[in-house]
Amino acid sequence: MIRLSPRMEFTLLRLWHAALAGGFVVAYVTGDEDTYRMHVFAGYWVLTALASRLILALLGSATGPLRLPRPSLSAIRAKLAGKPGRNPLFAIMAALLLPALALGAISGVIADGLPAAEDLHEGMVQLGLWLIIAHTAIIAWIFQGKRIRDYLSGGAAAAIMAMLMLPASAQAQAQAADPARAAILAAYAQQAPAPFSAARGEALYLSRNSASPDFASCATCHTTNPTASGRHAKTGRLIDPVAVSANPKRFTDAAKVEERFARDCQTVLGRACTAQEKGDYITFLASR
Repeated sequence: MIRLSPRMEFTLLRLWHAALAGGFVVAYVTGDEDTYRMHVFAGYWVLTALASRLILALLGSATGPLRLPRPSLSAIRAKLAGKPGRNPLFAIMAALLLPALALGAISGVIADGLPAAEDLHEGMVQLGLWLIIAHTAIIAWIFQGKRIRDYLSGGAAAAIMAMLMLPASAQAQAQAADPARAAILAAYAQQAPAPFSAARGEALYLSRNSASPDFASCATCHTTNPTASGRHAKTGRLIDPVAVSANPKRFTDAAKVEERFARDCQTVLGRACTAQEKGDYITFLASR
């Protein structure tokens, strides 16, 4: 049986924290289709890091830092009574954070082949992000900032700081589909010179362009039948139907709609779409 010194256990624990934090940050910021392969790699990295934590727990001593913390009422009572010992908040946060990260990574693997699991995946990742922030805040509070400053002087500084600077939320709030979509169309209508046309939207959807050899048209990824599931032309990732009848959530998040227009219009058309084109496009797919 391998015997590790307390110093070696602390070193391994810090390296594991850096590996997990780095994998989470990369996975979080590479969720777009263009960086999807890196997103998948980072997701499996997180899974591997979580699995390795179990191995490290077996290698560590019964009372060393590598042991898996277990929340207990007796430890909480002892801390409240002012008795010395490890703060039970470590065990509580570990019991919340590690399963959340594991479920986030596993649901991502499932969502890769089953788009219906995408919402669960995004929800678990958001929960994991907030738990990480809470975990970091608790550590800073427990150690009064001293140890966290020492730790940030090491190799994990960039990963932790980048994680703390991530947007507070990447998910859209739940909204009723029709009013949300109508509001988006109304905003585009204020900038468009003519009423929106489903026919023009269909022509735009099917039009073939030369800006990118890999993405000649919207139908390249979404197929000529927008009610069917598509596949990303480069990564092969399954894409939910783009037609509203098959996917009522489409075009209900204004920020996400604008983000995708900005990216996809440049990719397919080689330029930004006008408000008229955006409204025509949504009108066509809302009619299908």
